[in-house]
Amino acid sequence: MVDYNRDDRSSGALFKNKNPKGESSPKYIGDLTLTKSLLKELIEEAKAGNPIKISINAWENKSPRNIEYISLSARKWVDLKKESLDAPF
Repeated sequence: MVDYNRDDRSSGALFKNKNPKGESSPKYIGDLTLTKSLLKELIEEAKAGNPIKISINAWENKSPRNIEYISLSARKWVDLKKESLDAPF
């Protein structure tokens, strides 16, 4: 199971776009910071010619200043169906 409370996880946040330029503007804007270890894994996948797929999880939160935002956690995508088939039990 994934540990979402680790300090070394890739993470980010999305905030409501306060300055949309029009109807096609994004509703949320933000960033995602990848750890060096995740970036290395993704580079190895790319070198092997595999598609790059990232699993992203999101939680709704409020900052201490009462600003609503969505926190993000990212990791290399794992096929949970395949992983459960490979389990020894």
